[in-house]
Amino acid sequence: MHLGVILPNFGDEATPDGIRRSTELAVELGFDSVWTTEHLLVGAEAVDRFGRVYDALMTLAWIAGWTERIRLGTSIVIVPLHHPVHLAKEVATLQELSGGRAVLGIGVGWHRAEFDFLDVEFDGRDRRTDEAVRVIRSLWTGERRFEGREWSFADATFAPLPTPVPEIWVGGSSRAAIRRAVRLGDVWHTSRGSGPDEVRRVKTQHPDLRVIPRTSPQLFEAMLDAGAEGAAVTFPDERAMRDFARRYR
Repeated sequence: MHLGVILPNFGDEATPDGIRRSTELAVELGFDSVWTTEHLLVGAEAVDRFGRVYDALMTLAWIAGWTERIRLGTSIVIVPLHHPVHLAKEVATLQELSGGRAVLGIGVGWHRAEFDFLDVEFDGRDRRTDEAVRVIRSLWTGERRFEGREWSFADATFAPLPTPVPEIWVGGSSRAAIRRAVRLGDVWHTSRGSGPDEVRRVKTQHPDLRVIPRTSPQLFEAMLDAGAEGAAVTFPDERAMRDFARRYR
């Protein structure tokens, strides 16, 4: 059973000390992973929760420098807001520098204003995300040619090749997200919009698909009962994390 901790790298109270304390406690209590959240530039509907956000991958790179065992994941990177070659390079670098602990959690994004601010088309983001994942996987495995609708290259060299190849955890609850998880991902990392009933339905349809949702302590057991193989959990405070670890670690 995989148990992760969602780090407080977002919100008005996010601070380096808070991120460090949560990470060190996760290590102390034997959790398997820590996870950062991404938003870049948000509008009014998202500002209360995501107006202040530390960069997801830079935060993990910082954490990699003073941890040794715990895995380092994004929950999630908004793939259509990134060039896939750049994203592949960042995660490959994190994998190399952390000693093989990186996990790329991905999503397509839901906040239209964020796409508008970055001058990125909102419609078609599912298709572009699928192609971006293929680009990333081809680069990580040393392919020198790729032909796609959005991105193509030939006689190209990418290094370092990450070893082992990082897992890709696919967020989202739409049909496209579930299809992406089955065809292109390693784990379905659903969050909002997918409760235990949806997890049970997907596991019934795709019993070999690993499901490790982002959820709360209150829903954790229901997610396990529905077939999840663990969870990345958002804790309200350190006491809740300790109580949870006493029960499940």
